[in-house]
Amino acid sequence: MTHDANASQPQSLFELAWAYAPGSMFAFDAATGRMVDVNPAAVLLSGYSREELLERNIVNMHPEAEQERVRAEFLRAGKEPTVHPGLHLQCQDGQLVPVLTTASKSLILDGKSVIITVYRDITELEDREHRLKTKRWALAAYAGAAAALWQKHSPESLLEAICQAITRESVYVLAWVGIAEHGPGKRIRVAAQSGSAAGYMDHLELSWEEDGPGGHGAAAVCIRSKQLQIVEDTEISPVFAPWAARARQFGIRSGLSIPFVSNGSKNGALVVYSTRPNAFEPVAIELFQHLAEEIGHGLHGIEQERQLIAEREQLVKAERQLTEALSAMVAPIVTAMEMRDPYTAGHQSRVAEIACAIANELGWTEGRIQGLRVASVVHDIGKISIPAEVLTKPTKLTKAEREMINGHPETAYTILKDIPFAWPIAEIVRQHHEKLDGSGYPFGLKGDAILPEARVLTVADIVEAMSSFRPYRPPIPLDIVLQEIEKEAGSRLDPEIVRVCVSLFREKRFVLTGFNPL
Repeated sequence: MTHDANASQPQSLFELAWAYAPGSMFAFDAATGRMVDVNPAAVLLSGYSREELLERNIVNMHPEAEQERVRAEFLRAGKEPTVHPGLHLQCQDGQLVPVLTTASKSLILDGKSVIITVYRDITELEDREHRLKTKRWALAAYAGAAAALWQKHSPESLLEAICQAITRESVYVLAWVGIAEHGPGKRIRVAAQSGSAAGYMDHLELSWEEDGPGGHGAAAVCIRSKQLQIVEDTEISPVFAPWAARARQFGIRSGLSIPFVSNGSKNGALVVYSTRPNAFEPVAIELFQHLAEEIGHGLHGIEQERQLIAEREQLVKAERQLTEALSAMVAPIVTAMEMRDPYTAGHQSRVAEIACAIANELGWTEGRIQGLRVASVVHDIGKISIPAEVLTKPTKLTKAEREMINGHPETAYTILKDIPFAWPIAEIVRQHHEKLDGSGYPFGLKGDAILPEARVLTVADIVEAMSSFRPYRPPIPLDIVLQEIEKEAGSRLDPEIVRVCVSLFREKRFVLTGFNPL
């Protein structure tokens, strides 16, 4: 079993295998753990001489934390070879080398029970696995954060969601976003943070001022220089020295600070901490750089959206104020007109109620319904040019008088066309006597050439006018009025509008003051 180290050449096939095997082999007494022999690869890996190793115990070749496990697993007569992952060989210089260990079954040599263990150095394998894990951690964090960017957020909730996505993987114990403020002391405002080590940020005074406290920290330098900063190991980094003890309490061993710019002037940094030293591989760094860039774009987009909403609200408010002002200007004219024709007083306001009820059933927007309401209230304003005696004449109109009445839509258009309403009020009013088949006036428009608002107004106008008292006839019962418009649905009147109108009165029991019940 023993091999003479001074021999120039191995003397047997067994000695050849022992001398040149790539694995580090340790032969030890199965009862005591004392070394019996080691091969040259074991000497090379451990850093001890062969003589030093033969004075040692296999248990003591491992760090203290693993020795009980080694004693329990190695010092027994095994009947089958065994594999022992997750162990470390403690070398002569104190370095711990990760090893995959295979132990033979118990062999009887020279009357002793001997076990041979083969130690395979898996440092490179673990490094590769760690790099792959780091890539997976970074990709998972990036994917979660990217998903947050696609959703609608306030700036605060967006940043919070991104930090949460990053720290969902346990290796990243803390992520926070700092915004550079330009007031006294140039404070770094923590806009969001997340992670199991979030307590690390409690009561920290952060500043990006070069001469201020903490001004040479990684996040401060990152914001000031707009360049990436990496702390590979918080235990030995001189930059991180002021915070090293605090970081140790929260398991922080490395950090990455990435700058971003929002709205062209707002500077900030995305800061990520890991439980492992040297945790940020190039792939992870690149992903976080892309993410920081997207944070800047995301914040800028939210700010633009906020401004757009504010401008839109201001525009709507201005339009509402203008419409109210214009309606107030028109109202006296409508009142004056109705005073000339007391029989139709209230007609326009009742038409407006019916028209808006129909539009609401059709699912029109509030703004569109408001435009229809304004058009309905002024749709007969053109009658102001017609003599009162014609409007209130109790007998049949002459041809000239009928032409005079038929001209009121065009007169209304002339009155309204230069008023800057937010809707095409003048055109709606001009078309409210047009019919789908072209039999209406003033232009004989057909089908889709008639505005939808005008088609609704037409139906509402007919229903209200027929159901109300006129000097030349008594009011017509509403049920008969509805039958009449149903007869014209699809030919002269819009069929869908008629259907909705009839349903309002018959099924939904829409009630309007002055109407006869069904």
